[in-house]
Amino acid sequence: MTRVRHFLSDESGTGPIEFVFVFPLIFLIFTISFESSMFMARHVMFDRAVDETVRQIRLGNYRNFSHQDLKERICSEGMMVNSVATCMNNMRIWMQPINTGTFAMVAPPRNCVDRVQDLNLAEPPANEFAYGTDNDIMLMRICLKERPMFPTTAISVGMSPEPDGTYALLVNSVFVNEPG
Repeated sequence: MTRVRHFLSDESGTGPIEFVFVFPLIFLIFTISFESSMFMARHVMFDRAVDETVRQIRLGNYRNFSHQDLKERICSEGMMVNSVATCMNNMRIWMQPINTGTFAMVAPPRNCVDRVQDLNLAEPPANEFAYGTDNDIMLMRICLKERPMFPTTAISVGMSPEPDGTYALLVNSVFVNEPG
């Protein structure tokens, strides 16, 4: 009985037990914070790249741009991406004019890039990407799919994952096609 009482009153070795219980929680909070910060930084840089590109379009510096040129300019505008080619493959651009008579707009598609069916063609169909004419008000929606770094992203970012495990970053922009 004395041995049992002595064993139960012995407090040596209790430090590692605290560490085992507390460290995973602290590390989880750190990874959640880091992942949220990285997604926010990516989204801000993505938004900035789109704004810079749309500004150049508005000023008339990109007169004869193609769908691929637009993707390349957005991806090379200082975004936090692995490579421009990967960024271009994970991006979908939807651009349509807004009818100024009724201001009725076609709703942009909800899906981003479908990697299984490879919908990301070099020049998308006219119902997804139209250049518009002079003085048209254009609505552009750009979607970029990003892979998370940690499996806790669903908790940290608060976004719903796509079926392929990526998260969609969306940016909208409106501009006027200047005459000329």
